[in-house]
Amino acid sequence: MRVGGCTFAFGPKPLEDACRLLKEFGFRIVDLGVCLGNTQVNPFDASENPEAVAGTVNRCLDDLGLERGECFVLDFGQPLNHPNEDVRQATRRRFKPLARFARLVGCPSILLVPGIVHESIGKERSHDLAAKELRILCQTADDEGILLNIEPCEPSIVQDPKDAVRLCEEVPGLGLTLDYSHFIDPGYAQSEVEPLHRFARHLHARQAAPGKRVEAVGKGTIDFGRIISLLKRDNYQGLVTVEYLECDVTRQCGVDIWKETPLMRIELERLIK
Repeated sequence: MRVGGCTFAFGPKPLEDACRLLKEFGFRIVDLGVCLGNTQVNPFDASENPEAVAGTVNRCLDDLGLERGECFVLDFGQPLNHPNEDVRQATRRRFKPLARFARLVGCPSILLVPGIVHESIGKERSHDLAAKELRILCQTADDEGILLNIEPCEPSIVQDPKDAVRLCEEVPGLGLTLDYSHFIDPGYAQSEVEPLHRFARHLHARQAAPGKRVEAVGKGTIDFGRIISLLKRDNYQGLVTVEYLECDVTRQCGVDIWKETPLMRIELERLIK
């Protein structure tokens, strides 16, 4: 088990600048931001020109001596379980070369969000569409020799831990990138999240509290000591990525990522040792 950072922590900084900051903070392995918004790589660019974009990313990471973590994608601007078949087909079409990009960079996995509940079709149909599409995307990722993970979050079809378990059980090969803050903030107990460990291949780490999505390392209610202990018991071999993000939510919570990011790294490394 190792601790990593994420290039998308600092907003839309150029890749080299973000990676240099992570290295200064003591990280040696990084998750790569490849989604629309505050990240370093545009997913459409990576999908349309996987070899060229991967070459640029690899030169940067190699020059700084950084290892590759997860490819953080989320989606292509539309939920993967969109009710419109043409939209879903577009996601499948774009995902295939994106998976090749991730392989060329050396990322072991891709992160997507699993879709939302569409009022027009209801929760069950939204769930079924997500499961159908994720089966296809898991096979596409497997063809490239990488893994596909989803992040249970709010809002999504798996914002309840039990729904996340159900979806993973229905989609062979699907794993989780698990972030306790997405459950602690809306009021779930830590014990309700722990059953998701059996599907977890990757973790995001930041403190949170009920009603507060992001909290300082010394003030949150998440028991990372227990989390690390359970992961060790289960022989978890993945990455735990510090994910304090420069964004509106973090600012509204009054949290300073420049202070909390290195503190969380130090705390996680202490717990792991």
